Amino acid sequence: MLNGTQEGKLIISDLSKRDIFDLLRVGLYEREFQYFGKYSEIAFLNRIVNLDELPSSDSRFSNMKQDIRQHTINNDDWELDWVFDNEILNLTNDNDLFVKFINNIFHPLVRDEVSEWRSYLNQINEILKFDKMELRVTKEFSGRPVYEIVSITNGGLIEDYTEELKVKFSSEYIDSQVSIMLENIESNPNVAIGKAKELMESCAKTILDELGSEYDRKMEFTPLLKLVMKELGLTANTQEKEKESGKIAAKILGNLNAIPQNMAELRNTFGDGHGKAKTFVSLPPRYARLAVGTSTTIVYFLWETYQEKHSVF
Repeated sequence: MLNGTQEGKLIISDLSKRDIFDLLRVGLYEREFQYFGKYSEIAFLNRIVNLDELPSSDSRFSNMKQDIRQHTINNDDWELDWVFDNEILNLTNDNDLFVKFINNIFHPLVRDEVSEWRSYLNQINEILKFDKMELRVTKEFSGRPVYEIVSITNGGLIEDYTEELKVKFSSEYIDSQVSIMLENIESNPNVAIGKAKELMESCAKTILDELGSEYDRKMEFTPLLKLVMKELGLTANTQEKEKESGKIAAKILGNLNAIPQNMAELRNTFGDGHGKAKTFVSLPPRYARLAVGTSTTIVYFLWETYQEKHSVF
């Protein structure tokens, strides 16, 4: 089966499905990750298909729900990984059902927050990238991020940086903000621009909190970014200007300090943070891509500087 999208449908290759199932098998047999999370297997599978309407492979029972209960609870004579090869469910050949199956594994109602779910999500994404797809935050459920398989439409440095930022921050909030920002570059550039500014703001506050620095929580965006740069020694005045490298660094950092003001102006004019007149016209997506790229690059730079100076990792 070819991978990609066909008429808006996600088509995941059989090879990727096999590799994902092999990964989930390891989780089951190593007892470190159960795909059904806090649910029972029956309750989980009922989220994606009506088991009462599926036939049983055992003539004694009228439907698949009874079949599963008999062979996984009463007798417990099916293998732990029975679900991946079951011919009635047919997860490998039913592409839509496979997508629902994977999406539900990481739904907030299902996933066990104390399990290794993040590790498995990242490993599944490593497989899905060969099909130009990934599990990405698309919305929230009761304030918690909901992951769904989506096509990767903006490949390149921005995605590489933002995926690493999710891992580095280990924050569900920032994880959610990054994904929403990326998803809206093409469809809602003004939203992406607003989120790009918010990402920088979140990074600055996180670093200042980690450093134990005192600051006004209502501080404006531009002075907030200047403060975190000062705390990290990222100002032109803190460079060794007697050295050529120091002179160059001072010039770069001088320009870097000007970016927050420009980002704030861009967000205030074209972002989603303020009410807009009915005559408002959004910027083209390329400007949103520029704002997102600038934001993620600066955040990555700030966070790596913080890690290096304070030996966080």
